[in-house]
Order: sequence, then C-alpha cells, then structure tokens
Amino acid sequence: MRTFQGGPEETAQRLGLGEHDKEKASLEALIDYAIQCAMETNVFSGDEKLEDVRRNLCRAVL
Repeated sequence: MRTFQGGPEETAQRLGLGEHDKEKASLEALIDYAIQCAMETNVFSGDEKLEDVRRNLCRAVL
C-alpha cells in the first residue's frame, strides 16, 4: 500500500509551486538572454548599469 505525504490540497500546492518555480526560472533566463543580446549590441556601457536593468526587469516581470 502506498502512503502519501499530506493530503490532496498539500500535494496540489507542492505541484503548483514546482510549476511556478519553473516559470520563474524560464522568465529569468529570458531576461538574461535579452540583456546579453543588448550587451552584444553595445546598448549598455557598464556592469553596474546592467545589474540595475536586470533587477528592474525582474521586478517588473516576476
């Protein structure tokens, strides 16, 4: 016989958190890619400014 940790609600919450974490990681990767592309076209001049842009994008998207 199989035993489960927690009830259906707890299991659903754990599964939902997993999907949320995957979505967040995907969006962070997209932000990093967009910043990398912008750096290659010399849009940014310094690393400090780059980190500010990344932080602001993460706040807005996530």
